[in-house]
Amino acid sequence: MPLTTYRIDRDGADRMLVLLHGWSAEQHHLAAYVPLVDPGERYTAVAPRALHDLPEGDGASWYDRTPDGPDAASFRHAVDTVAQYVDDELEAAGIPHDRCVLGGFSQGGFVSLALALRPGAPNYAGVWAMCCALPEIDGLDIDPTNGDGRPALIQVGEHDRIITPDRGLAAAAAMRDGGWSVTDVEYDMAHSQTIEMMVDARAWLAAI
Repeated sequence: MPLTTYRIDRDGADRMLVLLHGWSAEQHHLAAYVPLVDPGERYTAVAPRALHDLPEGDGASWYDRTPDGPDAASFRHAVDTVAQYVDDELEAAGIPHDRCVLGGFSQGGFVSLALALRPGAPNYAGVWAMCCALPEIDGLDIDPTNGDGRPALIQVGEHDRIITPDRGLAAAAAMRDGGWSVTDVEYDMAHSQTIEMMVDARAWLAAI
């Protein structure tokens, strides 16, 4: 089943920004920031809704959660589904993978990093990860050494109790050691987003 998508098409844009929202949010969540992070309209933006509607009727989830963390099979299915989704969107737009930036918050950030760091993954233009860490999932291989100088933006909350800042900074360190050109920034916030984050993301995206 195709993923429900909020799309912001820009005439003549030759780049794509894929935005994956967090748990209990929906496809409009990160898309609302696109005019701020891409004022020059260089990117066509696509923001899919996650796979699983929450039973409370409020938002969606990319993968199932257990008391011990993400359900491994559900997480791997999300990564496979989003990988195919991105391939299809890029093919339809005639945009190559090396002009596509993957972005995500929390659950969406974990999936974005999993996509960018899979062994043999396409050379995406960059990855933007907010309030997340490297995915540690049974049966999921990741390779932080595949950077080849490509940019990554890792944004963490100093007061985040859901994904503590040390986990995000550890992801940044591993990716930097693996050849990614990493920008990591800490913010005076919990598990959230701020305008300051988006202003930083705007400058980062403009350089790609």
